[in-house]
Amino acid sequence: MIVEQPQRPAGQIRIWVLSIAALIAVLAIGYGVWAARISPQVASTVAQGSQTSDQTQTSSAGNVTIKATWQGRSAGPIFFVALDTHAVDLDVYDLKQLVTLRVDGGQAVQPVSWDAPKGGHHRSGTLSFPAAAADGSPLISASTRTVELVIRDIAGVPERVLRWTL
Repeated sequence: MIVEQPQRPAGQIRIWVLSIAALIAVLAIGYGVWAARISPQVASTVAQGSQTSDQTQTSSAGNVTIKATWQGRSAGPIFFVALDTHAVDLDVYDLKQLVTLRVDGGQAVQPVSWDAPKGGHHRSGTLSFPAAAADGSPLISASTRTVELVIRDIAGVPERVLRWTL
């Protein structure tokens, strides 16, 4: 006795094949978008800041983007800093301990405050340095030519340097 299998119409099979192909395409596109957002970025030992405007410097490495905005000489050594990621808890980083300021390549100066609320993957606040150097002279003066924020040990990046040239 031979049992015959019921045959599906060719149109019905074509619909199933096209539906599966469309599902695979949607999943592949979704994965590509997801992978692009979280893929590790190649970080050099020193990630130099790239200038996005006269006032804002940016460094993107180790899945963390850091943007620092400085209003110039008249603002003094006060910076607005924003950290952004989708892969790292930024609340564990205390910029008061991890950032120094160098003026004209001189000695590194520690911040006096990092005023930023907890934010998880998005954190921003004000990073302030003393107005005067150890000798009492202004830290940033009319003769200042370069101002650098040196940021260490965030998201596996040993050092980032954000530089303003005046």
